[in-house]
Amino acid sequence: MAQLETTGPGPATRAGIGTLRPTPTTRPANTLRTWGSKVAVVAALLLGGVLAYVLPAVGINGGGSLGLDEVGTKLTLTGDGWVVTLGWFGCIVGIVAALAFPATERFIQSLTITACALVAMILPYFVATHLSQVDKEASSLGSGLLLAWICFGIAAALPWLALLWRDKAQPVLDRDWAKWLFLLPAVVWVFLLTLFPLVYAFTTSRYAFRSGRISRSVGWDNYQRLFVEGSLWSAFGGALLAAAATAAVVLGGGLLLAWLSDREVTREDVRGVARFVPLFAVPAALIYLASNILRDPLGTQLNITFFFVAGAVVSEMILGFLIALLMNRELRGRNVLRATMTLPIFATPIAMGYLGRAIFYETGGPINAGLGGLGLGQPPWLSDPQWARIATIIIDVWQWTPFVFIIALAGLQGLPQDVLEAAAVDGGGGWQALRHIILPLMAPILWLIFLLRAIDSFKVFDIAQGLTLGGPGRSTEYYSLFNYRTARQFFNYGEAAAQAFLLLLIVMILVSLLWGRIRHVYDDEEVRA
Repeated sequence: MAQLETTGPGPATRAGIGTLRPTPTTRPANTLRTWGSKVAVVAALLLGGVLAYVLPAVGINGGGSLGLDEVGTKLTLTGDGWVVTLGWFGCIVGIVAALAFPATERFIQSLTITACALVAMILPYFVATHLSQVDKEASSLGSGLLLAWICFGIAAALPWLALLWRDKAQPVLDRDWAKWLFLLPAVVWVFLLTLFPLVYAFTTSRYAFRSGRISRSVGWDNYQRLFVEGSLWSAFGGALLAAAATAAVVLGGGLLLAWLSDREVTREDVRGVARFVPLFAVPAALIYLASNILRDPLGTQLNITFFFVAGAVVSEMILGFLIALLMNRELRGRNVLRATMTLPIFATPIAMGYLGRAIFYETGGPINAGLGGLGLGQPPWLSDPQWARIATIIIDVWQWTPFVFIIALAGLQGLPQDVLEAAAVDGGGGWQALRHIILPLMAPILWLIFLLRAIDSFKVFDIAQGLTLGGPGRSTEYYSLFNYRTARQFFNYGEAAAQAFLLLLIVMILVSLLWGRIRHVYDDEEVRA
């Protein structure tokens, strides 16, 4: 009996409990295997990049040499600047892949690092095979690029050597490795058509163009030309005052509404209103800065773009949500109405612009004809700057309100009906249910819709091009249209790239504010998972 007790199953395999996995412990050998290869790969890629920039890149007859900056400038002037950009882009992505991938994805990590290192090796190879293009007196590849090529090759091989040194108890492939096969097309698409063009645009922004071709390197001059000289620091004080005034108005208005609704103001009301302050104060500061530190016409075009985004997105959110509330009820012909409501979203924006030109035609157009028949005034929709901006907003609202309506309706139909029914039983229907139940539950969805529409509205181009051609004057030449004309009409691609990065920075600031309103939803889902 004693023998049975000593040789029988231990606590880990008792009946009803099953086999329990031992708690993993971190051993020095495992730590060395995990981080040793990562550190080695990062060191090899960093060393290759440093050597390429510090040591000579190309040798010249007679004992001279060229650095990588000079080689990059010469290649860019001949139209092959993408090679240098591709080299350091592959190096940076390889470092990120070495540090970001979890230990369970070692095989995919190895493939990614090797691919990035091979991409980085393209630069030394291209320079070695195009020496005459770099300089007519070029004789050989310099020690910097030669050693960089060796370092990148080592970085490409290191992950596979680390796999041979891995803990044999752990599999090379994770159980769900097949997911990467489905992600691969999207990853390739994003890298080839989004990330690399964005990085190369940064290279382009540091050059001047003549007749559509790169003529010379100008450093940061394209960025400096965006701003009025000597006005940057003096404008920050005014921007802070504008933000403070906006914050005071938002706090005062929000607390007043809370008092009018409940006849009292609680600490929770103050916290709730305070969370909205950055959403108004930061845009107010950006608008002030755009008006005072950006050169004309850039500052003017950015401000009218702010006006368009605010007018269009707020109108779409209000109308779309109200229509979703209406269509969420039992109505006769509800399905037909829903289908009809979604039709504008399927039209192309340029077609909506041309259609709007016919609708808002000032002499004989259907809008003015209808207003005249009612005895009302006939606005100069296309010849007055203010009315032209309103016309572009109306067309955008017409097209994209169905987008808000569809998503908001799906959110409303997914709300827990038992909560709404309990509120109705307790006498909390109508406005009380909307304020205390529907809006709080719909808030993450509504903020997400607002985020998507705000990002898309900053890119408005087609509607203004089709409806007003940016006129009258430049009153509807929104930022994207202005940026397009800088590049394609005046062939100043370098300055256009700098303008695009300015808009990217502004949108990133606003997106970070909006994302803060819904990030907690996804954080809670990760915790529950």
